[in-house]
Amino acid sequence: MNFNLKAAGTLFSRAKQFTEEKLGQVVDRTEYDDNFEQLLARADRTKAWTERLTSHVDTVLQPNPNERLESFILTKLDQKALNKPNIYEQLGYCMCEAGNDFGPSTQYGSSALIKCGQCHQKLGLAHKEFIQSAAIGFMQPLKSFLDGEMKSLTKERRTLEMKRLDLDAARSKQKKAKMTNSNVPMAMADSSDTELRQAQTEFDRQLEITRLMLDGLNNSHGHHLRCLNDLVESELQYHRQSVQVLEDLRKQLGLSKSTSNSSTIPSTPRTVATPRTAIVKFDYDASDINELSVLAKETVNIVLDDNEKLSDDAEWITIEKPYSKERGRVPRGYLRIDSLSS
Repeated sequence: MNFNLKAAGTLFSRAKQFTEEKLGQVVDRTEYDDNFEQLLARADRTKAWTERLTSHVDTVLQPNPNERLESFILTKLDQKALNKPNIYEQLGYCMCEAGNDFGPSTQYGSSALIKCGQCHQKLGLAHKEFIQSAAIGFMQPLKSFLDGEMKSLTKERRTLEMKRLDLDAARSKQKKAKMTNSNVPMAMADSSDTELRQAQTEFDRQLEITRLMLDGLNNSHGHHLRCLNDLVESELQYHRQSVQVLEDLRKQLGLSKSTSNSSTIPSTPRTVATPRTAIVKFDYDASDINELSVLAKETVNIVLDDNEKLSDDAEWITIEKPYSKERGRVPRGYLRIDSLSS
């Protein structure tokens, strides 16, 4: 059995250093500079939000969780998902079958149901094209980022932490050697100095590698922005196509734009109050279920009850994210409130 004593000694030193840090027995611990800490925090936010974004877009593309699970399993088995009709196509097939069953002698069957069925089949095809476009332009690049660049970064960060433990363990060893210098042989003291220099060199090298990868996230954010633009273009194309299909159906059915059951009912103008908004000044992590985590530069709505005014003395403010509709409290000092809103 080939047993590497040096490797075993390194693992033991790391474990000892890690345990002592957790127990609060270490005073001098290598700390990263503020810029590096900010890069680490940005990487954590990038990973967390990319995972959440892909999850939510995946839900939009396929709302049925069972269908998502089936697609996931087939992907893992390296099999292509069956080209099953989606809900729009299924409705279209049903309408066509009903129209054919009622026969051409009825206006409801031949003129309405069949035409509506054909329209919904086109809507189903447009939705499939949208899903494919969104998957290629948005989902695949972001998931590839998580599986590739982000996993590599996580690996390098783990390596950096191990090198940091080695460095601090070597420093601790040298410090103990100096404290008992009279009883320590010169060779052993030189050995601790050499070990410290080697640990410092390896730590500095790994720190630079990790820093370069963290800096590279700027390029990733730029790529993600282009993917987001592609997603918006795909959505716009899908909705335009859907509107055109429905407009054609409306003309085939002989419906006018003013045709509506409520057209004869006079409408009462409604005044919709503009919600008061605020811009988040700093990142805030919620500490309980009543609070809400937010990111700097986010725009949020301030939640007030009817006829309630925002108090200048309020230390906490309830806010709502305009898109996700998530609500919670944040400290007032983290918000720059729009004084022009009402």
